[in-house]
Amino acid sequence: MSETVTITLTRYREPDWLVRETLASLAAQEAVAGEVIFLDQNWSESFAKEVADFSTEQLCVRAEPCEEKGLSHARNLGLDISKTDIVLFIDPDAIASPKWAAKLAQALNREGVAVAGSRILPEWKGRRPLVTRSRVVLDQYSVLDWGEGTIDAPRVVGAGFGVCKSAAPTEIYFDEALGRRDGKLFGGEESDLCERIRAKGLNVIYCGGAIVYHQILPERLSWRWALQRLYFAGLGRAQRGGTPSPAHRPGFWDFALLPVILPFYLAGYLRARLFCQKRARTSRRHEREAFARQ
Repeated sequence: MSETVTITLTRYREPDWLVRETLASLAAQEAVAGEVIFLDQNWSESFAKEVADFSTEQLCVRAEPCEEKGLSHARNLGLDISKTDIVLFIDPDAIASPKWAAKLAQALNREGVAVAGSRILPEWKGRRPLVTRSRVVLDQYSVLDWGEGTIDAPRVVGAGFGVCKSAAPTEIYFDEALGRRDGKLFGGEESDLCERIRAKGLNVIYCGGAIVYHQILPERLSWRWALQRLYFAGLGRAQRGGTPSPAHRPGFWDFALLPVILPFYLAGYLRARLFCQKRARTSRRHEREAFARQ
């Protein structure tokens, strides 16, 4: 029996060849039916027609133009225009295994489950930099491997995950102040979603049988990219509030590389904290001035 799903795929400015590889993996999905919505922030009429050729008897593929307002905006658009309760998200540099969509849909059909994440394995398209030996840094490459089982999880990773809209109708959305936009490496939107879902008493789970392979292209295989990504991770953590906490128990390479990676994360975190505090002071001043005029 097929699971009914909507799969959304968003492009910022990724090349056509990369999107084709993701679409080909979606066309090969087994035991699912529904549609794939390609949300294109770099719209091309010719490529939109090509996208439709990936349709199968089970999955209709269609392209929709999307304003260049960021990944969270595009994902919210996907939620709005999807016609199914189960909505899956995949990045344009990820390759889905044939049972990826069906496994996630089965997990999301469980009672009390609102968000389900994939097992995300890296495909390094070049020499892996030493800095990625740190688990903290590896997180910035959207890699998540907690094994083959299905377990409760604190968060999901954006390269491949899904939501059940009816499980939490008021909470299934992405904060558009978070997430990648304007070509910058902001993040935190999936973690923010998971925090809100768990606060409602609903479940976030990791599904080890739903596998995607994240293609890590040569332009990301540098210390510069990794340290820049850490800076934006610090920004996102401060925007969400709370204190920084590692997603994994620190290992040898985390401690060995800490003097290099920590300053970049802290620089982003402290900058965003100062901005948030300044904004809060400005807001309180405006409230006092408004009250005085009454």
